[in-house]
Amino acid sequence: MKIGLDLDGTILDCKPRQTRLLAALCRACALSVDTERYWHLKRRGYSNRTALIRMGVDEHRTETVATLWEYVIEDICWLGFDPLLPGAIDTLHRWKESGHSLHLLSARRNHANAHQQLRVLGLDCFNSVDFVNPFEPHAKRSALAKLCPDIYIGDTERDAQCADAAGVSPILISSGLRDTAFLQRSTKCPVVERLSDALSRIARHS
Repeated sequence: MKIGLDLDGTILDCKPRQTRLLAALCRACALSVDTERYWHLKRRGYSNRTALIRMGVDEHRTETVATLWEYVIEDICWLGFDPLLPGAIDTLHRWKESGHSLHLLSARRNHANAHQQLRVLGLDCFNSVDFVNPFEPHAKRSALAKLCPDIYIGDTERDAQCADAAGVSPILISSGLRDTAFLQRSTKCPVVERLSDALSRIARHS
């Protein structure tokens, strides 16, 4: 089977990088925010901007923080805060040993830093690796249509939308950027708690 995979929130735990960066940017803008509440809002479907507004930050400083975020979120110093999600690398190797082909397709703007992060984390199990610009609305859908995997595993409603539009079956992981309740409300695709839980879903497509 040809399995497509997202990276952030699917294989990597994106919470440490996102909450630490937010705290640093807010300190620079003379703001004090509850990063746990911020992460809770993000998991419920809020964007950076809507989460900060919901937390009482004024629009001007919200825009400043959100814009700075977009500039630095993929800097190599911040990528160093991304740990692997528990069991993720073992699951990938197990699938590989079972004869599946693994294809990473993720929305990252800085492709060089993304490839360096994969090397540092020892993620060398993929048959192909591709990154698309997160600010190009149709980039992931087009890349999925070209790759044409049997299944695409991601962690957001956007991953499901792109897969559906490309004619690919999506499975969503709820240990990433969105929680189970939000994913079940906003999509009709299967939702599992972690990458290893997708094994049974994949078996049904074999």
